Amino acid sequence: MKEPSRPAPAWRAKAAVAALAAVSLYNALIQFGLTDQFTSQHPDPYSVMGLQARLSRIFDRIPPGERVGYFSNVPFTEPAGQAAFFAAQYALAPRIVLKEDAKTANQARYWLGIFVKQEDFAQKGRERGLALEQDLGGFVVLYRKMEQAQ
Repeated sequence: MKEPSRPAPAWRAKAAVAALAAVSLYNALIQFGLTDQFTSQHPDPYSVMGLQARLSRIFDRIPPGERVGYFSNVPFTEPAGQAAFFAAQYALAPRIVLKEDAKTANQARYWLGIFVKQEDFAQKGRERGLALEQDLGGFVVLYRKMEQAQ
């Protein structure tokens, strides 16, 4: 006759959980160290904080809840394009930032253009029916729809 198998002693289960917890804690500390090292070498690789500072100058000009159109010469398919768009959304909240290909983007009175190099910003706006309102520096430009431009 076979004897029924007995469960492992409780100390083995506790030892396994403690070992897994120790390995997890060690890996978390290693990851924290690597992340800290990376952020000290590359504090803001996509200039998100710089964009926030630039956009804070126009914050009171655009009413809360207003739709703001957005276009850029950096494709949204690239990480830098996504970072710029999401940083603009964050910096202008609670205003609604819409990419230019969004269905309701044409309702926006104000537009934000973010570029990676010096270009004819006024011409880029005119191509979209926009007037250059203010160059915020760092290749960030605020536009306004032509029919409401002054």
